[in-house]
Amino acid sequence: MKYTIPEEYYYRLHHIRPRFKNDVENVLIFMATEIAKLQPDDRQSFKEKLNRIIKLYPGNSSKEIKTINNWRTEISSLFGLIEYVDSTAMAGRMSKLLADNQDLIEFFRYFIFYFQYPGGHLKPKQTAELINAGIKFKPASYIIQVLIEGQKRFNGKFGMSKGEAAHCIFNDLRVTRDSRTPSETVDLILENRVNKIEYDQGGDITRYAGDILDYMELADLVKLKPNYKYYLNTANLETIQAFITDTGFFEQYEQFYGQKNVSVQSINETQDDWFAYVNGQLKSSIFEADVISLIEEIGENAEVGAQQSEFIYEVLRKIRESVLAESALKTKEIGDVGETVVLEHEKTKITSLGRGDLVHLILKIPNQFAVGYDIQSVRESGDKKYIEVKTSISRSKLANTSFHMTTNEWSSANTLQNSYYVYRLMISKDDLSLFVIHNPVGKYKEDKVEMIPRDGADIRYSKDSGFWESLLI
Repeated sequence: MKYTIPEEYYYRLHHIRPRFKNDVENVLIFMATEIAKLQPDDRQSFKEKLNRIIKLYPGNSSKEIKTINNWRTEISSLFGLIEYVDSTAMAGRMSKLLADNQDLIEFFRYFIFYFQYPGGHLKPKQTAELINAGIKFKPASYIIQVLIEGQKRFNGKFGMSKGEAAHCIFNDLRVTRDSRTPSETVDLILENRVNKIEYDQGGDITRYAGDILDYMELADLVKLKPNYKYYLNTANLETIQAFITDTGFFEQYEQFYGQKNVSVQSINETQDDWFAYVNGQLKSSIFEADVISLIEEIGENAEVGAQQSEFIYEVLRKIRESVLAESALKTKEIGDVGETVVLEHEKTKITSLGRGDLVHLILKIPNQFAVGYDIQSVRESGDKKYIEVKTSISRSKLANTSFHMTTNEWSSANTLQNSYYVYRLMISKDDLSLFVIHNPVGKYKEDKVEMIPRDGADIRYSKDSGFWESLLI
């Protein structure tokens, strides 16, 4: 027997679905990096610039303007990468946050934290319909509370499928309008399991609930297991607490509840405020990715070899040692962890080459020295090498091919030439990958990297710009 929501309580939630969802992490980090470079401009000019950026994304050069316009709407409306003030459009703080931190987990945590029904990611007509229906719902917070309630009953082993989320939560007014408790929802899910009740799993039925669960996975809040259920990631308790205690809601909508037939025009007048809202409080460190937790997950991966696991745990030990030695260092800081990974990689490599006598020359340079690189290392010959580490973090493996160098870093690269390296380290739940660019200034002169001056240098690279290097020798 299939589960059916009583007709008087059925209301199907929906939202914009990006055409690039299967590549969303790569698209967003590319777009955020490019948008962050744009100066404020009138809305039409900014739109044209944004379209040109979208065309630059690999595979988009031949796409029709309709498709490019759709991408722009999805990037600006759903993910809030643009802000508006009167007739002016500008890069949103969400763009700048992602461009600066290269932390996709942090980005998705902010995105899903503010995501609500109704919201400015919808067309004003759809928002008005949701308000007229009395819907007021923040899905991530509710899902987390349901998972916590389920865990209490099953000793931490409770997960939720997309079908259960769609039918027992998203499409039921008893949840989205009437505030049914998470405990009551767990009761319903468990009762359906006992009675072997099936759910309509059609893509168009479950896709919107599935999207939110997928975004929560990208935010490292839940983990999808082989049984196709999503489980709470209890390694991020501080972040989870922020979600379950959140009572915030876009306040400009509050005035409309209780009114009859809220007009589309009234909603339209709130749109600019919505984008200011989702770009608002972006300073809380509790949303930063816990890099150590992610690296530990790599070490636990069954496909990782024993030698790599040993290397990973040695890196983690070194990181923890540095944390204890320097109380100011936070374990969540991506740059510091990335530098420690590269430092241990360089020591392992030089030792494997039979030059353990040179290990003492491999040093992490304190930030306050501002020398334009992060690590002093050494070649097998004994010649010095100077390494700038650029680290990105995501749940999935990235194909991102850009990064920013400060004026000081580009100047050092120009001075040191053949002794200067950029190590592009990408951390995901499955992999630590490293791409090495030797002498980036020389590569620029050879047209093997693209450099755009902007408070230093924005660098775009390709497979011809350097080489992949295994982090284990």
